[in-house]
Amino acid sequence: AGAGGKYSTPYALFEAEQRRPAADTRPAFIMRIDETYVKIGTNDPIAPGNHEVELSIPGTPGSSQSTRVKMTIEAKPCTRYYFAAQRSTRSARDWEAFVAGSEPIRECAKRFPDAK
Repeated sequence: AGAGGKYSTPYALFEAEQRRPAADTRPAFIMRIDETYVKIGTNDPIAPGNHEVELSIPGTPGSSQSTRVKMTIEAKPCTRYYFAAQRSTRSARDWEAFVAGSEPIRECAKRFPDAK
């Protein structure tokens, strides 16, 4: 592979929210992007544009039951997205995935200043 490879064009990154999840919020782990399986622990760059993301939401503490949900994201160039899930009440099991936050990827923005 040539120098740069996957990082040779503007890209986005998808990650589980693990920075500071709130009490009723859980990280939502990326399982697939556009039907392509994502290996746990990897974070390969994604081309900007619309993507279907399948997320795994861990069950309640002590439970091995996880929930899978799909959502569509319009990924902007040079942006990192954090995925999480939240339920309507503490006792509910209706986990809903959402984008907990996003931030610019500085190295990408520096390398591709015209990416919008």
